[in-house]
Amino acid sequence: MMKQSILILLFSLSSMVGFSQGFNIKVEVNGLTNDTIYLANYFGKKMFYADTAYVNKKGVATFEGKEPFKAGKYAIVFPGPSFIDLLLDDQIFEVKTDTTDLIKNIEIKGSSDNEVYYDYILFINDRKNEVAEIKSKIEGLDKDSEEYKKLSEQVIKIDERVKQKQLDLFNNHKGALVSVVIGMTLPPEIPDPPKDENGVITDSLFQYKYYINHYFDNTPFDDPRIVRTPEYDRKLDAFFNKALPQSPDTLIKHADRILPQVRHDSDLYKFTLHFITYNFQSSKYMGMDKGYVHMIENYYTKGGITWMDSTKLADIIEEAMLIKPTLIGNIAPNFRLHDTTATKFTTLSEVKSDYTLIYIWQPECGHCKKTNPKLVDLNKKYEGKGLTVLPISVDFENDKWLEYLRDNPEFAKLNNMSDSPEHPSNFRSLYNSKTTPTILLLDKDKKIIAKKLDIEQLDTFLERSINKK
Repeated sequence: MMKQSILILLFSLSSMVGFSQGFNIKVEVNGLTNDTIYLANYFGKKMFYADTAYVNKKGVATFEGKEPFKAGKYAIVFPGPSFIDLLLDDQIFEVKTDTTDLIKNIEIKGSSDNEVYYDYILFINDRKNEVAEIKSKIEGLDKDSEEYKKLSEQVIKIDERVKQKQLDLFNNHKGALVSVVIGMTLPPEIPDPPKDENGVITDSLFQYKYYINHYFDNTPFDDPRIVRTPEYDRKLDAFFNKALPQSPDTLIKHADRILPQVRHDSDLYKFTLHFITYNFQSSKYMGMDKGYVHMIENYYTKGGITWMDSTKLADIIEEAMLIKPTLIGNIAPNFRLHDTTATKFTTLSEVKSDYTLIYIWQPECGHCKKTNPKLVDLNKKYEGKGLTVLPISVDFENDKWLEYLRDNPEFAKLNNMSDSPEHPSNFRSLYNSKTTPTILLLDKDKKIIAKKLDIEQLDTFLERSINKK
């Protein structure tokens, strides 16, 4: 069953383009009359509205038109909502099914792709049921018992049958969409690692490196149909978020390897570029904004972003340029700010400390008020251990800043600083301090070594760094 949110997506703009022939998909549904069904196209894992058909009193509906759809995986969406997937390369065929079980009762005529595909789906479902039954028998058995070993062996054999079925489909239907879809689910076959004359492995990372370098062997980047399949979305997600170490430099390297291969097709390029860019932008791992900036600088500023209006494009380029100065590994931008008396000034480059913690906050920020006492405790814990804490207020007018410090004497003991109309600074733009608190940790050379950590994470980071030192 589909989630309710898919119904909203169904009424988005469709991804339709015409060529030489039309489409005619007759759908006969036992158990459904006088109702509406939809045809939706995948774009990655999301579905978008493509067409509508009315189910008459005989349970028959027809999707038809003069212009064919772009080939890919589509879905017929029934009331409920529930759905069945279809491979649309052939676009003139018939589907017959029953509402009691849409997939189990499906019959397809006129589309070899879908006939082969649903033979595979039904095969997979049967094997899943077999495995579920075996696992129910295994529960509670001693792992050393003969019965446990016997049942486990049966699961292994079922898995081997599934793999063989997939390989047969992939190899016997080359060029067909069903082969493309199945191929993207297949992992690469990994050879044994090289050994010397004594049988000792000479490269312990050989198999992992082979796996990464051949991960997309069965993903035809030259085939524009792949973008309209959820399998392609899952392939990218598993590669960038599971197969690769979460290092921005590593991810950037592979992004730059993949993107030139998909540039031939506008939809495929758009999807892949957006996927990778957003993956950097939304990552929970520290330092991934380096990848985001790389994508904007090397792709969005080079032209060809035809799907985005100029204002939106300019906004994301500007945002990336604001992020760039404070990427991990950069020397922190210098600033000169004053204390509460506006007479004593501190210049960042002149601060001598093993670690410098820049804490940009705002006196009326609720999250800052909760974090400030933790910062006081952190300062006490590492006092005399090489840490200098520099809280910086973003308020240009200092009244609320000074009032907060009067009401919070422990926080006021820290090296509080700000600027003012009399002594302005550009630290806000240099540190992109649109959200507060903004936290950066610098080493003795003022190189940024951590950012966007909460106080607890920062405490762990400092403890490890200081102990290691």
